[in-house]
Amino acid sequence: MINLRRTKSIYTKELVDLLRDHRTLLAMVVVPIVLYPALMLGGIQVLSTQTAKLHDAQFTVGFQSKSDWEDVVRPMLDQEASVLELEREKARADGASEAELAEFQKPVIELIDPNVTGQLEVAVRSRQVHCGVVVASVETHGPNREKQFRIRLLYQPEDLRSQLAADRLDRAFERVAEHEVQRRLRARQVDPVVIEPVIVEQKALTSAGSVLGLIVPLILVLMTITGAIYPAIDVTAGERERGTLESLMVCPVPVIDLICGKFLVVSTIAIMGAALNLGSVTVTVFLGGFEQVLNLNDADGSGGFPFWALPVVLACLVPLAVLMSAVMIAVCSCARTFKEAQNYVLPVILAALFPGGIAALPGTRLEGVNLVMPVGNMVLLTRELLSGAHVPAASYAWVLLSTCLYAAAAVALAANVFGRESVLFAESVSLRAIFNRKLFKRSDRPTLSAAALYAAILFPIWFHVQNLLQLSSDDAVSGALYGTAILLPILFVGAPILAMQFWRVDTQNTLRIRFPAFRFVLGGALIGLTAWIPASELFVFQDAYLGSPPALDAMNKAMDAGLAKLGFWIALVCLAIVPGICEELFFRGFLLSAALKKMRPWPAILMSAAIFGVFHFFIFRFFVTAGLGVVLGMLCWRSRSIWPGVIAHMLHNGLATCTAFNPQWRQRIGIVEVDKWPVHLPTHVILIGSIIFVTGIALSWPAAKSEVDSS
Repeated sequence: MINLRRTKSIYTKELVDLLRDHRTLLAMVVVPIVLYPALMLGGIQVLSTQTAKLHDAQFTVGFQSKSDWEDVVRPMLDQEASVLELEREKARADGASEAELAEFQKPVIELIDPNVTGQLEVAVRSRQVHCGVVVASVETHGPNREKQFRIRLLYQPEDLRSQLAADRLDRAFERVAEHEVQRRLRARQVDPVVIEPVIVEQKALTSAGSVLGLIVPLILVLMTITGAIYPAIDVTAGERERGTLESLMVCPVPVIDLICGKFLVVSTIAIMGAALNLGSVTVTVFLGGFEQVLNLNDADGSGGFPFWALPVVLACLVPLAVLMSAVMIAVCSCARTFKEAQNYVLPVILAALFPGGIAALPGTRLEGVNLVMPVGNMVLLTRELLSGAHVPAASYAWVLLSTCLYAAAAVALAANVFGRESVLFAESVSLRAIFNRKLFKRSDRPTLSAAALYAAILFPIWFHVQNLLQLSSDDAVSGALYGTAILLPILFVGAPILAMQFWRVDTQNTLRIRFPAFRFVLGGALIGLTAWIPASELFVFQDAYLGSPPALDAMNKAMDAGLAKLGFWIALVCLAIVPGICEELFFRGFLLSAALKKMRPWPAILMSAAIFGVFHFFIFRFFVTAGLGVVLGMLCWRSRSIWPGVIAHMLHNGLATCTAFNPQWRQRIGIVEVDKWPVHLPTHVILIGSIIFVTGIALSWPAAKSEVDSS
């Protein structure tokens, strides 16, 4: 067990030493205080200056031929000049400001050498010209032989000058076209109003938050990550370089206390850095006149910066800071010197930058696999919060749960790497040495860090696989069930067994495949037959206090319809038999056995049950699924066998499958089907079912005689 007093002493000593170091203060305090004002205000002013200059700039425009310019475009621009003059005078009479009058400025165009005929696209791509104009066709229509021009504008959207040149020409052509339409209608004595039955006005509602949401999230997340770099290097490679790590490790202090103290220090510095970065954003916006610079606030005060989101953003950054602190400690533990640790950290930053950069793209949304993409999901969540957008509670839950899961795996990995003698006392450490099978000692169960790391890697893979299975099939239900039945044995059983063989772990002892006493089998059967009753009642209470998704009933009906297409026996195999065996082998065999090696029984059971609930990817069912995981974990722990849980799991899922094919059995025991779900079950069903369920628990509660996990 961890000694809190020793851990606190180590934590206090390391924290004070780090805060006394000017390099820590420079990275944690000075950089964010200077960075954000310079980035935001300086960048906005430069952008405003450049935009103002481009507004009056001369644009180079190329044409497919000289006749396009002389016969089509120049007459249109001359006509637009007279139209602009009339509109400018009208706007001046209406009291328009000088900035508004500038919108009626004639574009300044320079005609290039028409020898680029046939190479206009090449000239635009190579930026010889800002915009290319192609008169595609000139047609005549009607008895008056009115002309219709088809004009195509070629520009580079990546070049601001090219974009502005195309916009200027586009406005010019639209203005001429509108004036020409009105002239033609009046020539025929038709009021132009009759062709405008609907007038639509657009009002931009961009806020300071939405602009910041495009700039700040990736920088904020990266600053949180970089905040953990220096302290992680200092407490690992720094101590090794100073020659104090070896003497520290031989002190009469357990390694786990040292690891916890150092890890908490690095996490604290990273969280403090995140808070200071976020505070710098707030001060810059509030005191720096950011909203006024951008002219984003409406007269009624709407559209402002969402200050309410800042505490939420900070709370969401905490698990990310913990995750990256653990990763940095694990990586830096392999370095001998401060400089070498800096070289090791660079690939980690690049690895974090890749998903963060994908998430920062404007078209990326906080949905699907992005909800569980490490680092990227936090960038997306921060962007949504700073933009003032509504974020569903389920999205919050997926981002935080997945990040916490990754953080737990990283912490376990850091503890394993930091505590290994081959890492602590070796002159040089390499990844090959860390993963060299010859250095692994034979063990009856895998380490918690190894199991947690595999679960963390499997989580986003399984999430993405489930989405792909549903999207790649015409029938989402059948596609998901078929794919799940095939991939569950591979990812949840086969791959862990191969990993355990590599780690020199006793597979039979870990997976607990020994046959238990008959009372545990009977207890598992009774629990499996009646677990749906407390689950149903829990759904009712959850719906009353927390609500339920409106589409839940429709989803249940779609599931029943999909199962009906499969047939009973195929559905039973896909939904009950395969998941019952594979999930128990993974969650109650592989994962729970690893947890029991380091933790007391009930915390280990609760942890494995929580991960079991998260892996089912439906937040509304989390408490019910995790509760079932607790019961199944208890069965496995007390019986020291996987089979009672397998029986209970298969019977529980099998009853759900039977209900989809033959719901009449529920009516035979007195359950009346109603349109609204969930509802309380009849009293006699609850009473009898609870007695059977408790009997199953009672049969399984006395531990097996060879129980050794409770120590």
